[in-house]
Amino acid sequence: MKLFVDTNVMIDLLAHRESFYENAVAIFSLADNGYVEAVVASLSYATTAYILGKVMPYKSVAETLRLFSSMVEVAAVDEKAVQKAIAEDCRFTDIEDAMQYYTATQVSCDCIITRNKKDFVHSDIPVFTPTEFLTHHQF
Repeated sequence: MKLFVDTNVMIDLLAHRESFYENAVAIFSLADNGYVEAVVASLSYATTAYILGKVMPYKSVAETLRLFSSMVEVAAVDEKAVQKAIAEDCRFTDIEDAMQYYTATQVSCDCIITRNKKDFVHSDIPVFTPTEFLTHHQF
């Protein structure tokens, strides 16, 4: 199963966000142990680096992201995803979420894992919170 993991779950893990960290660890551990493929958008690296950079020095942020990279596939947010996200007929109300969604569909992900399901109400692929995914899928 190929999971597209939204930026907020990536940050939950790497910033050790209280209340969300344990589920993020569980999701990425499934990927690290080969039970699922975890995909994150290249855009998520930029956002995560920005957030972590507020509380960590550059070298620590870079090392954290290097270690994280061994568990995931990085999907490029390309021109096609950007153009779909900014199109007049785009069903999404947030451009960043739309870019994430179109990137997920381009790399054929089976579902999206996010803490903000409301941002993906127009998704044609299933959307789960980390808790929902872990509850409904046994590995």
